[in-house]
Amino acid sequence: MVKASDLRMTDRQIEAAIAPLLASDSQESAVDYFAAIAWSVICEPGDSIAGLLVNHFGPARALQLELERADSDLYSSELKNDSSTSSRAKFAETLEAARQRWSARFSMGRVLESCALMAAKSAWFVTDKSQSWPAGLNDLDNHAPRGLWGVGNPDCLKDISKSISFVGSRIASRYGDEVCPDLISPLVDREYAIVSGGAYGIDAMAHRATIAVGGLTVAMMAGGLDRLYPSGNRELFRRLETEGLILSEMPPGAEPTKWRFLQRNRLIAALGRATVVVEANPRSGAVSTANRAIELERPLGAVPGPINSPGSDGCHILIREGKAELVTCAQDILEMIQPSGFDANSEIAGLGALETRVLDVIGFGNVNWETIRAEAGLTNSELNLGVSGLSLMGLIEQHSGGWQRKH
Repeated sequence: MVKASDLRMTDRQIEAAIAPLLASDSQESAVDYFAAIAWSVICEPGDSIAGLLVNHFGPARALQLELERADSDLYSSELKNDSSTSSRAKFAETLEAARQRWSARFSMGRVLESCALMAAKSAWFVTDKSQSWPAGLNDLDNHAPRGLWGVGNPDCLKDISKSISFVGSRIASRYGDEVCPDLISPLVDREYAIVSGGAYGIDAMAHRATIAVGGLTVAMMAGGLDRLYPSGNRELFRRLETEGLILSEMPPGAEPTKWRFLQRNRLIAALGRATVVVEANPRSGAVSTANRAIELERPLGAVPGPINSPGSDGCHILIREGKAELVTCAQDILEMIQPSGFDANSEIAGLGALETRVLDVIGFGNVNWETIRAEAGLTNSELNLGVSGLSLMGLIEQHSGGWQRKH
């Protein structure tokens, strides 16, 4: 077991540094938690060598080995089953290059300073050992973040396990501004969180539309939480701090550079059960996020725009090339996640004919009794049996004068 002294720290130093940052459900030792923070300070986002070492050895042991400048042969022996270390000579070169990248930040003093700066902002830090950790990020494997810095209520993290990512142009048209609320409101009604990047245009509209209907929205930043960008959205960021979440894998002081924006996009794609593009230039960051979603095998949707609008060219290309589903309403998004309007689980597979016909009509909408009866072609008695059966199974619920599926 790695001790504080192995990291050239004292127990008191580590405890004092991490105490203000701890999420309530942290499941790791103080030394491992501190080491995860250290790796987030030391590395650029998506660093696969750091990810390989941390995933294999754990953050504290990996940090200890690097403080001791462990020989690359030791790593090669330990990681012999990993294809990236199959050539010892090549791995030695890769490790040396990584150490050169890390060297300017490899300072425990710098880590302590980052902790103090974030504590002053009432920020917190969460790792993959937390029960609230967004599991979708684990699909990034060695490219996953070492942890997330956040402001807002950390208890809301568990709610973003059910989320949809929205991205789009920073120069949104009136059409884009109108589309976002129409798509987002029904998703919030079904308790989906909305993830975006806090930028001008579609990002900001997605956040505002979610807040307007009382939903949870998350802004993923490309720089540190003391470098929120763009500054013109400061009022939106203030609302997100109290009514949503602002997250970043970058420590304080990290500027939001072009590289970090591109890397941030992988987190937006990984957090969402699906990604939706609303207006985008073919070479935009929104299309970069869409490509990340494709790499992760996440459902991808794109909203079509006017055929003479260059701002929708990226969406049209994604649809034309078969990379994205055409999205015209919220139900299109829900059906990307749950094909045919419902989960193909054993409970539904075993439904009787009446229940199946009723559920087919209800889909994801809020449908009244007469509409269900007419569209399903049932008598009142048959409909009553079908609705009763689905209600007892917990598959539907009565809401605002109609019936809808439970999620």
